[in-house]
Amino acid sequence: MASEAIRYTPNHSADEYRRWEGDWELWEGVPVCMSPSPTARHQLVSLNLAAALRDAIEGNVRCDCLVVYETDWQIGDSTVIRPDISVLCNGLPNQFIDYPPSVIVEVLSSSTAEKDRTVKRQLYEGQGVAVYLLVDPDSGIIEALQLADGKYLPLDADDRTLTISWNDDCRATIKTSEVFAE
Repeated sequence: MASEAIRYTPNHSADEYRRWEGDWELWEGVPVCMSPSPTARHQLVSLNLAAALRDAIEGNVRCDCLVVYETDWQIGDSTVIRPDISVLCNGLPNQFIDYPPSVIVEVLSSSTAEKDRTVKRQLYEGQGVAVYLLVDPDSGIIEALQLADGKYLPLDADDRTLTISWNDDCRATIKTSEVFAE
């Protein structure tokens, strides 16, 4: 019975996705609602972390990356996602990200945490995203995952600082107190 139901699952394209109203992502042709909108705390933590990443990158003379916020990443014709924060090292795209970011940050909320920990983790791992950060604004914890041999492994971090690197020239040390500051 379940295999028959699959043929009734919607299968949309990225072109269709671009015409939708509201806050959506497209996962292998299936629309996924991303509402309700993030809380003020979620947005504050996101912006603080984006600023910390930007400042760290600017401090690396040879690191030629940039930080973008809530920018669509189109993966093929049937998947479009919108990470909270992406670090891009292959230039600024025209309309949407069209290559794997080096670093992706998802700030967890009660409506998206499970998706971020499962589906998105698997997607980012499979696409070769070097560093994936899961940030919990309620607990003040940043879970850092580093890609090694095609699999995410947890990075050691203490409750004060997190250091990540995604290529020979780029690294960031982030003070967690600044990320969660109000």
